[in-house]
Amino acid sequence: MSSEDTPRRLAGAPGPATVDDLAASLTGLPDREIAALLLARPDLLAPPSPSFTALAARAAGRTSTDLALAGLDAAAIAVAEGLVSLAAEQSAPAGSTTSASTASAASTDDTAALLADRLSLPIETVADRLSQLSSLALTVSGRPSPGLAEALAPDAAAWPPPAEALTGPSPDSLTTIAPATIAAESAQHAEEAVRLVTALAREWLREPGPLLRTGGVGVRPLARTAEALGLAPAQAATIIEIAAAAGLLGLDDDGAAWLPAAPALAWLSHDDAPPLPERWAALATAWASSARTPWLVGSRTEDGALRAVLGDAAEAPWARSLRRRLLALLASLPDGASVTPGFARATLIAARPRRAIPDGAITAILSEAELLGITGGGALSRAGRALAEHALGAPDGAEADPASLAALEDALAADLPEPVAMLLVQSDLTAIVPGRPVAPLAALLERSAVVESRGGALTLRFTPDSVRGALDAGLGAEEILDALGAYSPTPLPGALAALVEDAARRHGAVRVRPVAAILRVPDPATAAGLLAESRLAGLGLDEAAPGILTATASAGQVLRELRATGLAPVMEDGQGRLVLDGAAGGPG
Repeated sequence: MSSEDTPRRLAGAPGPATVDDLAASLTGLPDREIAALLLARPDLLAPPSPSFTALAARAAGRTSTDLALAGLDAAAIAVAEGLVSLAAEQSAPAGSTTSASTASAASTDDTAALLADRLSLPIETVADRLSQLSSLALTVSGRPSPGLAEALAPDAAAWPPPAEALTGPSPDSLTTIAPATIAAESAQHAEEAVRLVTALAREWLREPGPLLRTGGVGVRPLARTAEALGLAPAQAATIIEIAAAAGLLGLDDDGAAWLPAAPALAWLSHDDAPPLPERWAALATAWASSARTPWLVGSRTEDGALRAVLGDAAEAPWARSLRRRLLALLASLPDGASVTPGFARATLIAARPRRAIPDGAITAILSEAELLGITGGGALSRAGRALAEHALGAPDGAEADPASLAALEDALAADLPEPVAMLLVQSDLTAIVPGRPVAPLAALLERSAVVESRGGALTLRFTPDSVRGALDAGLGAEEILDALGAYSPTPLPGALAALVEDAARRHGAVRVRPVAAILRVPDPATAAGLLAESRLAGLGLDEAAPGILTATASAGQVLRELRATGLAPVMEDGQGRLVLDGAAGGPG
């Protein structure tokens, strides 16, 4: 049908409905349909409307109409645009004697067929969308409400939209990945994600992430963490944000730095750490409900502020919704379908064309899903499907259902390969684990070797720095060699024994003690009295040199507790000048 035919077919059809028309329509609805309308458009609930006229005026407003349109798919939007266009073109001419009700009845019979023809959609689809628009009070007897007419002003050049824009791309265009490949890749990524979060906790236990005055953690600590984890800063930001979302990071007592929270300390235990599936489930469920946007770290907000990792500016409510929508999309596809960012974006736009998706967000979230093992090769894993069921079945803010979490853990456990307890050490100080190492071996190698590659096998190298990690953990040279030898089917090469013994000889040649304050006490008797005073035991006092005491407590605490014993200490700055009332004075 040509565009010239449509006006003739609907000649005499009335224009947009009025607020009075909408009020009359609402008045005639049963209570259950009014309740359904309020559930579908919750913005109409508060404040309560005193009458159907007031309710109709609010429902016909532009703001409420835009909110309702944001939840409609492309087909419904196209049908609504068609109604607005037809209403504008086919308003009854001046002086017409055709009543509005007669014209409406006449046009209703043809509207679905006309729109279906123009949009190249099945008439059943158009009829369904017309019913949906009516149930949302966006139309009255097939006529657009005032808000709909305003929100979707006719644009002859843009309507009708291309057919592919109404349905989205076909899943048939996607590559299909073999189940074994998905399981292998996703399980490897899941295990690696848990390892990286554990390494993050270990790194920040040694050196926490200091809090910026504006909130979040700065660029230098992020770069230091990225180097320690062997990641790019952007990936390190993702790991940090996921760990924080899972409750594994928190602020210290002074609120000055981020450090591992109590749950993370259990992850660092080589004997009592939770099983891998349990740790992964904590990360995956936290990610699925997170409103964080780690991919935006380092960019600037509209007012020019830099987005910092763990900062307020890296949070966006739409991110939580987008993660859930992507999970729902992945779960709706055939098993093994590998999703690309382009396919996901086109599909989500077709599902909600008036809901904006920021550039780069879909690519970033799909990358996060791959990083966590929710997908493998772009296809939803078995554990990812369990996560989708868990996340999409739980209301926002609801506590995790234990049965659902158990199903999630079991799904990952089913894809994890059987661990091996074998270490093949070469004379060039490289080693291979022919598979996934058992937990004790993995913990030992994490402390004593550098990973060169991961995959079906684990390739490592022993270096002086890597062995120092095991020595730092409290193992001696003999203990390290005995532990490694227990997994080697052949005697360890002499080069490894020499490396470990040499590293042990040099280990601890320089010792570093944390000190928060220094006390200058020229009088030996006063210094001895301070060291012997039981009331000052909590300050961690020690004598570094004659007349110099160190304290592990802060300078403020030292001053306060010394004054409580009757002394009159004063503060000095780094140059030895007295600090009086917050300002540096003359030399002490």
